[in-house]
Amino acid sequence: MRGKTDKGRRWVQDTDLETAVNLVREHAAVVVNRHTIRRLYTNKSFRQYVLTRDNYTCYFCGEYGDTIDHLVPRAKGGHTTPMNCVCACHLCNQSKADKNLEDFVTDEEEA
Repeated sequence: MRGKTDKGRRWVQDTDLETAVNLVREHAAVVVNRHTIRRLYTNKSFRQYVLTRDNYTCYFCGEYGDTIDHLVPRAKGGHTTPMNCVCACHLCNQSKADKNLEDFVTDEEEA
C-alpha cells in the first residue's frame, strides 16, 4: 500500500490481501497494479471528508459532531474507511468507545 502523509511525504506499507481487498471495497484505496494499492485520503483529508459528508451531525444523537467514530471498532477488526466511519459528538464517541454499534445502541436504550 502506498500513500502520502498530511505533509506530503510518501510512505509504503505492506498489508495482507484481506485488508487490501477491504480497503478497496470500502472506497478507501484504489488498485494501482496487482502488487500495489493506493490510499485515497491523507488522515486530514479523510477526517474532513467524513465530517463534511455527515454535515457535522452526530450519527448517534443528531447533535453537532466534530469527531470521527468507527462503527466497527478498530480494536475489533474495523478499518478506517468511509463506509465504517461516521461523524460523532465527543460525548457519544467517548461513550461508545470500542463497543460494537449494536451493543452501544442497546446500552443507550436501556439507560
